[in-house]
Amino acid sequence: MNVLNRLPRRTGAAFATILMLGLTACGSAYNATAPSGARQTSAPGTAAPESRQIAAIVDRHMKEQDLTSAVYGVWRGDQLIAAGAVGGSPIGVPATSDMQLRIGQPMEPMLSTVLLQLDGEGVLKQDEPIAKWLPDFPRANQITPRMLADSTSGISDYVTDPNFLKQFYANPIKGFTSAELLALANERPPLFEPGKSFAYAHSDLVVLGEVLEKATGQPLGELLQKRILDPLNMRASKVMLTPQLSEPFLHGYTNERGVFEDSSFWNPTAFRHSGNMNTTVADVATWIRALADGRLLSPEQHQAMMAPSTAGLGPLTKDKFFAYGVAHAGDWFFMNPAYGGYHGVVYYDTVTKTLVVAYVTLGPKSDANTDNALPLGKEIATMLVPDRPPQM
Repeated sequence: MNVLNRLPRRTGAAFATILMLGLTACGSAYNATAPSGARQTSAPGTAAPESRQIAAIVDRHMKEQDLTSAVYGVWRGDQLIAAGAVGGSPIGVPATSDMQLRIGQPMEPMLSTVLLQLDGEGVLKQDEPIAKWLPDFPRANQITPRMLADSTSGISDYVTDPNFLKQFYANPIKGFTSAELLALANERPPLFEPGKSFAYAHSDLVVLGEVLEKATGQPLGELLQKRILDPLNMRASKVMLTPQLSEPFLHGYTNERGVFEDSSFWNPTAFRHSGNMNTTVADVATWIRALADGRLLSPEQHQAMMAPSTAGLGPLTKDKFFAYGVAHAGDWFFMNPAYGGYHGVVYYDTVTKTLVVAYVTLGPKSDANTDNALPLGKEIATMLVPDRPPQM
């Protein structure tokens, strides 16, 4: 099978992940309502010859997919190749590359990193049943934290539940408590016995976040601040339990409720523990490089985190697999966050240490049911590593 499915991730709405390895590129580009010449570049003086090509790719994809704005950064190791912003945020005001946005799926391996840290410290064992922490959760005596991090628990994804979608779209500003999301996760039967297959579910992250909180007695926001954000000096990033965004921020726009609207203040707690963090493109890049080199883990833990430990489950193979919140295909790993008009992509080549990070916001004619950042990011990654382009 040439496709790794994390299906379905959303009906135009959820953070993080229809993941398809082998996904073919489609177009992207400029919203006609955005200022036609609006471009801000945050890499003055860069001599990278690829920077103009990257800017041209972004401009073309803006036009083709009727996008409102795009912010992006491209690195090779620690060297910045290109960075900038195009379009309007809000519409009519030039976007800038330092604007805050909703992180989405790159938050998920942060939980896995904390899980491995706590496992190493003896605070919580990743292969111990979660019944110790959530005794009333269905099948808690069979599900382990590692299964939650790997999406092998079999718990149904609440994001695909019609009841959740009805509540969410009726009032996307209201938000959800953990208890509400756990109840939604258990409204439908499990997909399979724990550890026997693979199916991506935002529900897994809600449960994992709750386990980490109960094991440590600390809110997840504090855990990530102390163990991820502060050590990496990610000062523009913060877990959010309200719709707040700090200036300057990239305005989200979407048409997924049948009308083109500013979705910036949709409540991120609808995707609690799987993407409710504000950040910037630069902070995302800091995190991805640290994730890739294992800076926050022991060598043994990092090796285990990046290994194809889930190969053989469902459609997963040793070359195309998902584990500890990260999707892998050959030498690349990949993320595709999407929520409320913010669509993103991360491509990282473990050989050349090439990193592409981009977030876009939708226009009136954009297709909200596909991640509009994917084709832009894939084209840039392919241009930079033409002999081994990402196969996803």
